[in-house]
Formats: sequence, C-alpha cells, structure tokens
Amino acid sequence: MKAAVIEQFETPLVLWDVDRPMIGRGEVLVRVRACGLCGTDLKIVSGKFTYISVPLIPGHEIAGEVCEVGEQVEKIKVGDRVVVYFYITCGQCRYCRAGRDSLCVDLKGRIGFTVNGGMADFVKVPASNVLPIGDRISFSQAAILPDAVATVYHALCSRVTVKRGEILVVVGVGGLGLHAIQIAKALGAKVLAIDVNDKHLEKAIELGADTALHPGRDNIAKAIEREGGQEGADCVMDLVGQPETLEQDLNWLCRGGKLLVVGYNLTRPFAILPHSMTGKELEILGCRAMTRRDLADVIEWVEQGKIIPIVDEVIPLREVNEAYERIRDGRALGRLVLEP
Repeated sequence: MKAAVIEQFETPLVLWDVDRPMIGRGEVLVRVRACGLCGTDLKIVSGKFTYISVPLIPGHEIAGEVCEVGEQVEKIKVGDRVVVYFYITCGQCRYCRAGRDSLCVDLKGRIGFTVNGGMADFVKVPASNVLPIGDRISFSQAAILPDAVATVYHALCSRVTVKRGEILVVVGVGGLGLHAIQIAKALGAKVLAIDVNDKHLEKAIELGADTALHPGRDNIAKAIEREGGQEGADCVMDLVGQPETLEQDLNWLCRGGKLLVVGYNLTRPFAILPHSMTGKELEILGCRAMTRRDLADVIEWVEQGKIIPIVDEVIPLREVNEAYERIRDGRALGRLVLEP
C-alpha cells in the first residue's frame, strides 16, 4: 500500500510502498478514505515531541471503512463507516474509569504519533477505537471530527460549561476556532473572534461570531465591553498557545473568568502575575484533545446539523508536502484533508 512517511524530522515526507497491516485479536483494519491535517502534524514532523521516533506514518484525524475484523471483535462489521479515536487507552486506570480517557496513565499508544496513522491506504486500530458514523457525514468531514471539532467541544462542554448569554473570546479562528464558534453559538454564548487573518475573520462572522477583531487594529477590551462584558469576558479560549497571546488573555477576563488553554507550543512558557490570579479568582484550565464520549457527542451534533465541519479542500495524499506548506503559511481556511 502507499503511505506518506516521516523518514527524518524537519524534512519532507516521502511516499513509500509498505506492507498492508496485519490485524490481531481485538483489532480492525480500516481502509482510509480521508485523513485531516492540523498544526500538531507540523509539530510532529519538527521533531519537538521527544517521545516520537521515525520512520512514522503520521495522521491522527482518520475516517474510513472497516475492511477486516479480528477475533473477539463484536458489534463492528466489514463495511461499517467509522471515525478513529486516536488515544489507545488502558481502560482500567482511574482516569479511564472516570471517562477522562485522554488522561490515561497507561497509554498504549497514540495513532499517528507513536504508532502508524492514517496517511496511508490502510490503518489498523483497536476495535474500541472506532466509532460509527452515519451516511449524512462525508468521510472528509468525519476525518476532522476527532481533533478540529471534538477538541474544542471538550473545552467548551467538558472542561467548562459555557452558558447562554456568557461572553466567550476565541483567540485564533483557524481549523479549531471556526468550530468553537459554532459550538459556543449553539450553547447561546456571545462570541468574539480574534485573528490576524482577515479571511479567517470573515469566515468567523459567516459562522455566527458576534464580533470579529484584529489584535493589531482593534481594542479588544472595548469590544468586550460593548458586548456586555463590563468587567471582561467570562471565558477566553486560546488556540494559539504563544506567551504573547496567553499573557494578554488574562487581561480580558472578568472576575472569576476562565482561560481555556487549547493551543500550545513546546518550548516557550508564559508568565503569570500571582496577584492577578488571586485578586480576580481567575482559573486557567488546560484542555487535552477529547474523550471518547466527546467524540460520540460531536458525531451526534454533526448528524443533527448543529455543527458544520469546515473542510477547506480535499487533497491527494501524494501532495502531502504541499498541504503541509499551506498550513505553515496560514493559507488554509478550515481543515485540509488528505485522500489516499
């Protein structure tokens, strides 16, 4: 089969002919129909994750059809349309038992990170890692659900519960932010979208954002006040994850406000003045991907039409390096999806 492989970090991916995976007990083989790309894929190829080794077939946003079923697999059959949950968890630790499986302390692997992922014709995964999707969702839309959609759902519905009438500031309205806007509006919140890309801001308004703001030319604090946040926003979701944005985020929060850290970098910490935290009783919450439950909820929301997955373009797998460059340059509006 064909696969896009990271041979060395910080170099272009290479198309290899590799053997089709052999499944074992409790596993299924998925014919990949679509594989999404995101900023994390850029971090993986950069070599900044010290626990990742190469060669590796990346790709953690996967949708396709089950084409083989291993022994002791129940309820899943050949031909099922599925999306893949990319954490291979133990199912036994305190976090798995509590439904917080993305925090599993005995993680068996991460598909597309430590085990081969979806930038290939086929991928093998544990049967417990596939969730069914209906015919109303295309494979390209389904592929981006585990990350671009379920990650922000996890932040807004599991880490906090955004309430009707609250003010949410979304910092960075690219692949994740455009879905965060839709989720927040479905919950009844007022949404201010912040980005340095005017095309992203235009799309944010199209998807329901109440205000679109450019940090280089707009006064964010005044805009929050105009929307009814006299002391600041109830919640700020940061999808950029740089010190400059995170430190500024705290200034935009009201008393008791919450900062959701979703975006991240791997080398640069940000500074917090302790008095600002205690004086206003602010909360900072890290948000790690999603749980199986979050992904199941997101599938249901998409099937009900509450969320529209934003796919910018479907690109042949052989053009994977061109797709990476588009993400690096900020030229993707929504998600880019690879098709084997």
